[in-house]
Amino acid sequence: MSEGTKNFLKLFGVIVALIIAYKIAMMVFHFAISVAVPILIIGGIAYGVYRYSGGKSLMGGRKTLP
Repeated sequence: MSEGTKNFLKLFGVIVALIIAYKIAMMVFHFAISVAVPILIIGGIAYGVYRYSGGKSLMGGRKTLP
C-alpha cells in the first residue's frame, strides 16, 4: 500500500472516530440533562415550600436548614 493511501485511511479513521466520540458525548449530555432537569424542578418546588412554611422542618422537630 502506498504512503498516500495509508495517510488517507488514517485521516478517514480519525474523522470517523471523532464523529462517533461526538455522538457518544451528546448522548451522555442529553441523558444527564434529561435526569437533572426534573430533579432540579422538584427540588426548587420543595425548597419553595420549605421557605414558605417559615424554614421549619416538616416533621415537627426543632432542626432547621441553614
